[in-house]
Amino acid sequence: MKLSSFWKSWLGLWLLLSTALAARFAAFSVEPFGPQRVNLDTGVTTLPQGGVLTDNETGLRLKGQFMEYREGDFIYLRRGEMASEAYAITAAELRLNIPKQMAIIDGLSLSHALFSELQIKKAYFFLAENILVGTEDIRGRKPVLEAQRIVIDIKAKNALVIGDFVFRQQGSALQGKGTQSRLFLSMAGNTLRGTTRIPPEAATLETWLKRVP
Repeated sequence: MKLSSFWKSWLGLWLLLSTALAARFAAFSVEPFGPQRVNLDTGVTTLPQGGVLTDNETGLRLKGQFMEYREGDFIYLRRGEMASEAYAITAAELRLNIPKQMAIIDGLSLSHALFSELQIKKAYFFLAENILVGTEDIRGRKPVLEAQRIVIDIKAKNALVIGDFVFRQQGSALQGKGTQSRLFLSMAGNTLRGTTRIPPEAATLETWLKRVP
């Protein structure tokens, strides 16, 4: 039986989309800690005892005590972590939108060159650009930081604090009050520097606030 041109086009499109969706997730390997449950209606795989998902191309590693995922769509974890060579993030909850390459994270703790430990109540991580945006209750230990909003360039090792903040490091202190306050953090060798004299490149960091939901 010959297929009409319409059905040939539809079949070709379906195969193309199916291949694209599969390829988006093909680089991940899955190591469950227990049973795997697959919902054939929704395509969602649940790891009730958690597991590890590793991107074999980038080295990105996601680990959770409970995990759900759907190929080409999302990865969700509770009480887990996301880590690469440049950073380590622990999270109470994390949901990664695979097509958008964006993670929404609750109860985040970040270990990175800028901070030995930075805790953020609510954050958004843009994986392709390595940009982390914190929007609620930001607290750092070394150095001491209290703020409400921060944008961190993981790769460039700098950050912009926006609005009210308190920053203390090695006996010195900086403080800002009001929505117009800004603090720029950057690495000079192995030394973290903070300044309220904001360089022009910091304007690019601030634009990321407009991209969070």
